Amino acid sequence: MALGKTLKALRQKQSLNQKALSVLSGVSQATISRIETGRVRQLRSSALKNIADALGVSVDFLMSDYEVFAHIPSAGSSMGSIPGVSVMREDRFRQIADALDAFAVHENGRVLYVNQTLADLLGYRKEELLGKNGIELFVSQQSRPLIQRMINNASSDTYEALFTRKDGSSFPAEITGHNINDNVRLAIIRDIAARRCHQAVNRVQQAGLETESLPQLGKVVRILGDELEDMGLSFESVSLRIIDEGKNLLTSFYALPEARGYRSFQEAVPLQESLAQHAPLRGLISHWHRSKVWEREADAAYAQMIDKTHLGPSYRPELLLDVPFEQGFLGVGLSAQNVRREALVDILSDIAHPISLIVKRLAQLQSLRDQLEQRPGNLVNA
Repeated sequence: MALGKTLKALRQKQSLNQKALSVLSGVSQATISRIETGRVRQLRSSALKNIADALGVSVDFLMSDYEVFAHIPSAGSSMGSIPGVSVMREDRFRQIADALDAFAVHENGRVLYVNQTLADLLGYRKEELLGKNGIELFVSQQSRPLIQRMINNASSDTYEALFTRKDGSSFPAEITGHNINDNVRLAIIRDIAARRCHQAVNRVQQAGLETESLPQLGKVVRILGDELEDMGLSFESVSLRIIDEGKNLLTSFYALPEARGYRSFQEAVPLQESLAQHAPLRGLISHWHRSKVWEREADAAYAQMIDKTHLGPSYRPELLLDVPFEQGFLGVGLSAQNVRREALVDILSDIAHPISLIVKRLAQLQSLRDQLEQRPGNLVNA
C-alpha cells in the first residue's frame, strides 16, 4: 500500500489529477487509479520510472513510506531539503514548463494541466483552473465557436481569439493546438496585445496617409474603434477632439462600437462659447494645457453637455478617459469597469502620436489651400 499512498499524496501536492499524470507519464489513468487504490502492488520498472520522472522524484522516493509526506510542502514552495527527491518537481517539470509560453493540456476544453505562465496570464491560481471547462471559464464568448471548431477538427493551425481574465478584462491571444491523443490536446497560448497594438498604430497611420482633409479624420477614428474592439477592449465610444484656440474651434469625432450601432459622428463648435457653458470642457482644456491624462467619472454636468451633441441622452458612460497630444485629446467612454485602465492609457498614448502627426499634416495642407485661394489670379478663381 505504500506505493499507492505515496503516489496519491505526491500527485495531489503537485495539483495533478490522475488524467494529467497519465498524460505526463504515459501510464494509463486506469493503471494509476489501480495503483492508488492498492489493486496493483507490482509495476513494470519502466512504468514506475515514467511516473517518478513525471512527478520529479526518484523511484526510491516513490516507493517510500507515506509518512514522509508530512514534511513535503505544497507545489510552489521549496522541496530542496527533502531526502530522496532526486530533482525537485520545480526543477524537473515546473521550472521548465513555467518558463515556456503559456499552455494547457485539456480534454475537449476540460483543463487537465496548466503551467504557471498561463495561470498568471489569466489571473487564476492553478488549482482554480484544473478540471474546469476552459472554453467557458476564460475564453471570451465571441471566440468560443472558433475554438470549439478548431478542437473538433483537431487542427494544428495557429489562430487568434479573445481570452478573458479572472478580473473580467479581455486580451487577444494566439493559439496553437496539437492533439496528444484522440481525446487530449495541448494548447499553446500567447498574449499578443502588444503586437495588436503595433498593428493598430500602423493601420491608423495608413488611414491617416489616405486622408486629404480634417473632416476625413472620422474614418481614422472609426478604424481606431475597430482596432480596440479587435483587441478585446470594451468601450462605449472612442473620440478625437482637435482644439484650435487660434481659430476658436473645437472639432470632435466620435465612433461607437458595434453593440451601439456602429455609428460615427462629427461636429465643430466655437471653443470659447462652449467653455463658458460647460465645466467638463473647461477641465478638459486645463488638462490639455498641462499635458495630463484625465480619468474621471461621468457626472451630471458631463451628461448635460453630451445631451447637446449628436451622441444624445442615450449615451451614458460611467468612466471617461482622455489622453492628450499636441493638438487635442484621444479619448474613450467606458461602462465596463473591468477594463485595465493603465493598459488602455498605454495603447491610446501609442496611437495618439501618429494621430498628432496626421492632424499636423492635414492642417498644413489646409493652410496651403487657404494661401492658394487668397492669391490673385489663382486657379480656383480663374
